Amino acid sequence: MNEETHNPTVPIGFDIAWSVFMLLWIVLTVTAVVSIVRSDADPVAKIGWSALAVILPIVGPAAWFFASRRRQNAL
Repeated sequence: MNEETHNPTVPIGFDIAWSVFMLLWIVLTVTAVVSIVRSDADPVAKIGWSALAVILPIVGPAAWFFASRRRQNAL
């Protein structure tokens, strides 16, 4: 095997999975923050939800989408 292309510390599958996870986190976070900013919530709630979406990867944006959908259905 060629020494220049072989990385014994990180298997390629792990590297690909980590890259997909990071891409998913970035897309979900950006989408959630844009949705939060465009919502009709009060400014304090927008700051809180934005912080939650950024601090908690995957869970924060998912919580926002779940909570905003429940609020829309309640109206």
